[in-house]
Amino acid sequence: MMYTSFACVILLLASGPLFGSLFERLMFKSEPRAETTFRDVIENRSGVITVDKDDVVYGGGVYDGAFKIDPLNDTNGIFRAFAIAALHPNPRHVLVIGLSSGSWAQVFVNHPRVEDATIVEINPGYLPLIRNRSVVAGLLKNRKVHVAIDDGRRWLLAHPDAQFDFILMNTTHNWRANATNLLSVEFLRLIRKHLNPGGILYYNTTNSERVLITGATVYPFALRVGNFIAVSDSPILLHRAMWRRILESYELDGRRVFDSSKSPDRKCIDSWVAMPESEQQSDASQFEATIEDRASLLRRFQRQQLITDDNMGTEWQ
Repeated sequence: MMYTSFACVILLLASGPLFGSLFERLMFKSEPRAETTFRDVIENRSGVITVDKDDVVYGGGVYDGAFKIDPLNDTNGIFRAFAIAALHPNPRHVLVIGLSSGSWAQVFVNHPRVEDATIVEINPGYLPLIRNRSVVAGLLKNRKVHVAIDDGRRWLLAHPDAQFDFILMNTTHNWRANATNLLSVEFLRLIRKHLNPGGILYYNTTNSERVLITGATVYPFALRVGNFIAVSDSPILLHRAMWRRILESYELDGRRVFDSSKSPDRKCIDSWVAMPESEQQSDASQFEATIEDRASLLRRFQRQQLITDDNMGTEWQ
C-alpha cells in the first residue's frame, strides 16, 4: 500500500514535466515553438482547440484563425470579411457556418444592414474562449446573434425552410478530414435551397483549384475575392462605392473601425476599394487582394475535377 501511494505521488509530480507541453510538442515537434506553452487548451469530443501566446487558434493541430480584427495590421486576412459589405447590398438575414475565434462573425454581424445572424458551430469549446477575448466577446452578447451547436450540413437538412440573404463559411483547409462536407457539389446544391433570391454563398477555398472550379461550375455566377469565392444564382458585383461608404462608418460594438482623420486608415480603405482584377494565380501570399470573375476561373481550371461526396476532393489524398 505504501509503495503504491509513493508511486502515485511520483507520477503526480512528474506529470507536469512529462506531459505539460504535450500538444505543443505534437504540433511543432522540433521547431522552436515547441518550447512555448499554449495559453488555452480545450479538449472535448469534438476535438482539441489550442491558442498560443499571440492568440492564434489551432483546431485539431491546424491553423484555425486568430482573435484579431485589425485592418491596419491584417495578418489573418480580415479584409475578406469586410469585403462582404461590397458583395451584397442588403444582407439582412445571414448564416455563418463555423465560428472558430469569432473574429469573422464579429465583423459580419456588425454590418449595419444585418438584422439577424444564425451561427452554426460544431465545437462548443470556442464559446468560452470568445467570452474571454475583449475583441470578440461582444459577439455572444449581440441580440442579432443566435448560436447553434451542430454540424453545418446536418443543421441545414434539419431546417429546410431556413432562408438567408448571405451565407458565410470560413472553411478549413480543403485537405482536412470532413472538409468535403462543406465543399462538394452536393453540399453546394443544398446551400442553394437556403438562399433567398439574389442570395450569396461566400467561402474559403484555401487556394484549392478544385474548390474554385466546383463553386464556379455549380453556380452560374461567381467571383473570387482573395482566396475566397462568392457564388450565386444572380449576378455578383463588387460594389466599390457602397463598400467605401460602409467602411468609413463601420462600427464594432459601437466603436469606429476606421478613423478617416488618420492617413493609414484612409490608405487602408483606398487599397481595399481599389482591389484589382487579376487572372494570375495567387502567389505565396495566400491573402493576395485581387478579384477574378467566373469566366476566368472556368478557363484557368477547366481540367480540374469537381469535388463530390464520392471522390472527396483532396481529402485523404
